Amino acid sequence: MSQLDNTLKLLGITDTNIQVFGTREEFHGRGSGRKKYLVIQAELTYTLRRCPSCGYNTLHPNGHKLTHVHIAGPMDRPVILELNKQRWRCSNCHSTCTATTPVVSTNHAIGHGLATHVLKLASKSLPAKTIASLTGISTNSVQRILTANIHPHASRRLPINLCFDEFRSTHGSMSFICIDADTHKSVKVLSDRLNRTIKQFFLSQYSTAERAAVQRVIMDMNASYQAFVHELFPNAELIIDRFHIIQLMGRTMDTIRTQCLKQLDKHSREYKVLKSLWRLFHKANPDAQKSRYLFGLNEYSPNRTLLILEPIRFRPSKQLMKPTSISTML
Repeated sequence: MSQLDNTLKLLGITDTNIQVFGTREEFHGRGSGRKKYLVIQAELTYTLRRCPSCGYNTLHPNGHKLTHVHIAGPMDRPVILELNKQRWRCSNCHSTCTATTPVVSTNHAIGHGLATHVLKLASKSLPAKTIASLTGISTNSVQRILTANIHPHASRRLPINLCFDEFRSTHGSMSFICIDADTHKSVKVLSDRLNRTIKQFFLSQYSTAERAAVQRVIMDMNASYQAFVHELFPNAELIIDRFHIIQLMGRTMDTIRTQCLKQLDKHSREYKVLKSLWRLFHKANPDAQKSRYLFGLNEYSPNRTLLILEPIRFRPSKQLMKPTSISTML
């Protein structure tokens, strides 16, 4: 065995049908992406007599096919295996075939060893751009390898308390996320928040008994989720997140306050108090046990001052809650 054949063993290639007859160095790429590659010139050939299409022993050599395969090599430079594959032609069915090797799949240009090396680098939380720079392949090729070999699966056990929400993901689109309300661990992240996508996931991944065991579903005020929650989880209670309830109450209070301001004189003390001390309407004092009345109004009072406004006549919008008075204990 020649010294060049030993080079293949160092690179993890053990196919005896590959014969090396030379090496060279050359540059590939443009600009900042231009790199020096180690090119190994080799030939893949073996004896094949029976046609894989018709089964007759009528094959005869029909030239070679030159391919370039990216393989795993030393970390300082990428390696390309310039492989000249033997071709055959059948005189019976007139079909052609090409020699194959376990180094690379048919019609692929990235070897199995390099794909395994990409997965190892990805397991170290390296970004795809860095992996592409280390291995000498494109970022899209790295992404294709990860997509083909990594298959995320849903949680095997469906928690009894689920949280539904959406978030802005790539390219400004909204995605759906489901987590365990007790452990805060992710159950599933879907690429979109469409009702049919969410329903299809739960119906295909979990049985009726598993979905019936869910006791509570916590979500925001998104009406689209409420339409199918009981269809997927028949025994679940629908719970609205208290954050969104308080947020809605705060916005409603600001809307009513704004309507009051529009009906008051801008130079009055009542207007100035409602205008400048708006934070008082968002403060809570759960420990308060008795009322305290301050009959004097001071538009420059600090926010910590307790103010009780006298009833003011106004007509709020019909869509809002209809308070009897804005005299409220803050």
